[in-house]
Amino acid sequence: MKSLGLLLSLLLGLAAGAQAGPLPEAPYVSTSAAAMAEQAPDYAVLDMRFRTVDETAEAARSATEQAQRALLGVLEGHAEAIRDRRVESLTFGEARDYDPRQQRQVRTGFYGRFSVVLEVDELEGLSDLHHALAGLEWESLGNPEFRVDDPDALEQRARERALEAARDRARSLAEAAGASLGPVWGVIHEPMHELAGRFSGAVSAPTMSRAALEAADSGFALPLEPMPVRVEARVGVVYSLRPAEAP
Repeated sequence: MKSLGLLLSLLLGLAAGAQAGPLPEAPYVSTSAAAMAEQAPDYAVLDMRFRTVDETAEAARSATEQAQRALLGVLEGHAEAIRDRRVESLTFGEARDYDPRQQRQVRTGFYGRFSVVLEVDELEGLSDLHHALAGLEWESLGNPEFRVDDPDALEQRARERALEAARDRARSLAEAAGASLGPVWGVIHEPMHELAGRFSGAVSAPTMSRAALEAADSGFALPLEPMPVRVEARVGVVYSLRPAEAP
């Protein structure tokens, strides 16, 4: 029966986790598995940042306020699609840069900047809203990040599926060795991994003017189809083994 104690299947991090404590002395089987769960998104998040640098503080403040008014004008036309909007920051100050000739930071003007986060729950109009926002002057305009209202429930489904898959694999290994699964000795759970539902990177501010974009055909809007939110859970499980009774 000592051979049963050598029956291992340590996959993707389980071996490292097992070193944290001693394994059971009795025969055991160790295995791991991953599973995915997905759900249609409930809403999308748009992150945008504005920054301007001007010769005077008054000019920087005026340009910043003008950008805010332009943003409000766009949002008024899509008010029903937006469930929440918030200004994350609004700052003014001196713009500085390193001058290699003077070998020090020098003032290059005055800046104004702000960032805004939008939550959009009417996803059918997301593409048109994103297209309208792209007509404004941004330092960066993030692509939509799709989310669900209850991410914990989605993650729990992935964990349950991963545990079920690990149990099935462990049962097959035990039966191949002429034994059966006993109680669970321990579970190693890796952090959740988001697989989809998010576009990475940022979209640079366009060079076309707002008027030119408004005059353009709406077919030029980026196709922003809602992407399912997917998460992956990976677990490792150690089971005690019940040796088969001798005939």
